[in-house]
Amino acid sequence: MRSATPTHLTVERLVRPHAVWTRSPQFGWHLGEPVPGAGCQSAYELEVRTAEGEVIAATGKVGSAESHSVVVPGLAVPSRTRFLWRVRIWAGEHEASEWAESWFETTILDASEWTTSWIEPDQRPVTPEEELAFDAPYTVGGRQLDLEGRLHPSPLVRQRFELDHLPERARLYISAHGMYEVTINGRGITDEVLAPGYDEHPVRLSFQTYDATPYLRLGENVVGVRLADGWWAGRISFSGESANYGDKLGVIWQLEGDGQHLAASGASARSSFGEIRYSDLHIGEMVDARLAIHGWDEPGFDDAAWSPVDVVGSSTAGLVPHLGEPVRRVAEIDRPAILTTPSGELIVDLGQNIAGRLRLTARGEAGTTIVLEHTESLDRDGNFHRNVIGRNKDQTDVWILAGTGVETFEPRFTFHGFRFVCITGYPGQLTADDVVGVVTASDLQQSGRFVTDDARINRLHQNVTWSQRGNFLSIPTDCPSRERAGWTADIQIFARAATNNARVDLFLERWLANVRAAQSEAGIVPTIVPNTPSFAKAIGMLTPTSAGWGDAITMLPLALYERYGDPRVLADNYEAMLKWVGWVRERAENDVAERYQSLPEDDPVRMRQASLWNTGFHFGDWLVPSTVTDDPDSLVVAASLTGELFASAFYYHSVSNLARVAEILEDRSTVEQMRALAARMREAFGEEFLLGDGRLTVHMQGAYVIALAFGLIPAEQRDAAARNLADLIHEAHDHLDTGFLSTPYLLDVLAETGHRDLAYRLLLQDTVPSWLYEVAMGATTIWESWGGVEPDGQPRQLSLNHYALGAVDDWMFRNIAGLRPAAPGYSAIEMAPDLAAPFTAVAATIGTPFGDASIEWKKEGGQADITMSIPANTTAVLRIPGLEPRPLPPGQHTVSTPLA
Repeated sequence: MRSATPTHLTVERLVRPHAVWTRSPQFGWHLGEPVPGAGCQSAYELEVRTAEGEVIAATGKVGSAESHSVVVPGLAVPSRTRFLWRVRIWAGEHEASEWAESWFETTILDASEWTTSWIEPDQRPVTPEEELAFDAPYTVGGRQLDLEGRLHPSPLVRQRFELDHLPERARLYISAHGMYEVTINGRGITDEVLAPGYDEHPVRLSFQTYDATPYLRLGENVVGVRLADGWWAGRISFSGESANYGDKLGVIWQLEGDGQHLAASGASARSSFGEIRYSDLHIGEMVDARLAIHGWDEPGFDDAAWSPVDVVGSSTAGLVPHLGEPVRRVAEIDRPAILTTPSGELIVDLGQNIAGRLRLTARGEAGTTIVLEHTESLDRDGNFHRNVIGRNKDQTDVWILAGTGVETFEPRFTFHGFRFVCITGYPGQLTADDVVGVVTASDLQQSGRFVTDDARINRLHQNVTWSQRGNFLSIPTDCPSRERAGWTADIQIFARAATNNARVDLFLERWLANVRAAQSEAGIVPTIVPNTPSFAKAIGMLTPTSAGWGDAITMLPLALYERYGDPRVLADNYEAMLKWVGWVRERAENDVAERYQSLPEDDPVRMRQASLWNTGFHFGDWLVPSTVTDDPDSLVVAASLTGELFASAFYYHSVSNLARVAEILEDRSTVEQMRALAARMREAFGEEFLLGDGRLTVHMQGAYVIALAFGLIPAEQRDAAARNLADLIHEAHDHLDTGFLSTPYLLDVLAETGHRDLAYRLLLQDTVPSWLYEVAMGATTIWESWGGVEPDGQPRQLSLNHYALGAVDDWMFRNIAGLRPAAPGYSAIEMAPDLAAPFTAVAATIGTPFGDASIEWKKEGGQADITMSIPANTTAVLRIPGLEPRPLPPGQHTVSTPLA
């Protein structure tokens, strides 16, 4: 009998990718439907051929169960070339399967292969903003300027070229300083938006590869490009400063067909301005439809009155292929509610907080001005309210009608964090049919499901997934409204939860490449990546980095390896890990806290400081609820109380992580060094921070959580430390009082130290601070702060879309449903449902590199019925307390067991 034919063939985890970014791509496939005795692969054979059919690499029959992240020895593919590939497998004792076939194509893999120049359209340079004036109006010489005075129109660039034949395969390679949209002969060639995305400029700047074949024609052709400020020149980060990377917009592109040069950006291009009067990521976009130039990007258009462009150089340093999935319109919300507030405002309510924009249809006279103001919340009385304020945080679009009948508006080069839109100036009666909410995000495969019989917990999970989608937009951001910054701690906290809900490995590997680019030569990992220059300058006055933030470089790669099983993510980031730990170690060994500087160098107390990181500023357990008041200075209280303990704990954690990575990568020398260092650090931590009987010098919930989670409490004191934690929770009336860094570990620590019931009390708590308080107050995303909305319904001036505190979602998958990896990449799976949990029905699914793994359990009539699906080519075990572990082969399984 033949083995099942492989399915879901991927190269670099994408199906039939046309822009592979590496010369040594990895291959993957799923096994077909498992049959008894043939659910696991025993061997495979893989061939790579040219488009003409010549075999360039063949593995022969390889006795291996590997079916993802498969490397073909000796394969080094050239740029800009299409390849065919096929694979067959052997499962169990069965015969070889049929061949499964697919293809992939490489993009430009060497910057020297760019043969064109950057061009800049005629434009007014971007006006620099004042430094770090958060809420101050922008003024020049004491005179306040309006937005059109401060911002500039979006340039149009068109370039003609001739073709005397049509290629069978044409590719356009393009990038920009700023954002771009591109057309060929007046037709959009991609559904991507907000290209080229955000990177650590100028070290990295992504370019895109598009299939241009169906858009070309014989004779005259035109490439048309719209440009906008975007991340390059726009007002970004929390301070809203402009021109972080440059004050002029530019574009570079080259068109190739059948391996030959066809056309490229150059001096023959012409430029002008159209209907977009300004566009800024944070401020919004203004469109005067009366100024639209019809046919500007089509052949035959007369551009004699347009301006020439400047050819500004051919340097392609920093240009890199875009890795992974692009940003797209990933969903739409149709027919939202139309409200009139008590104050008489016209409001669109999407019913869901999103990152995106509004598509609006209207009919009116030419010159009619419609203003769209976006916000995440209404006030306690149901009136429009800006919950996010600050310089250049307007989130306001302006649309001036052309008066040509039914017209439709959707901004091109901005997005907003919002649920509600206040619309003024709309002509006639606005109806639900006139409005569509457009969700923008990196187009990641949504791969997870979690459902219980408790609607509140279901809403909590949905809130997590919506915050993840809203903040996984080109980079992992903190919020889609105020800062939109790649805070390093946010993603190291949330990464494992993210893997359950979507296929995030490529997205986060791209971000890690930016982390490596942002890391200093000394090894410092900044607190946000990309490290926006204006932010870096401002935060640099406080600290260049922080424990728990910079440690993302040792934590995130391990999380991805654990969930996806590809050791390449460890190898790619290994040097950066070594540099980070080396820099922290140098600080620990050479910097001494002021209170110890007077001690003799041979004093034991001073000597142990070399194994602790207790100097410099650290955010610590940021935003502990009991320390935060309306006084802005209260934000740093938790940092001052917990900074030293948390810095030393995360230093230890990074050293331990580095030892694990070194072992996986077979670097024995580093393993031994890091283990010896970790042992000294653990001893020093106990001497410095433990008072005996499990009590810490920092008697706060988060301190116990992090010390227990990282294994820094000696075994003989763990129970006492856990009791101290439980006592603190009880003193807080069974509420959490943990901060940013410790909350993700809280429920795990309680469950693992004999306080599982208390963990569930915290999960199900519905008064502030708690996860379900947010749900009770109508949240549709995870908030930045537990008290983002007061009990009377009044929002605070905080973001209502931060995913970090949603890291609890991972605990729910692993501990309630009981679906967790037992080996890297889910090659082995543990099914450990918590049948004592306060739920009667739970179901969960996770997309693994081998296919979907799922579990569903239901309690009824004194027994639990458990249904499980184990993907082919994996093994699993069912663990139920009081019963022997039960091995599960691939396939469907149903088990019934009496309830205790």
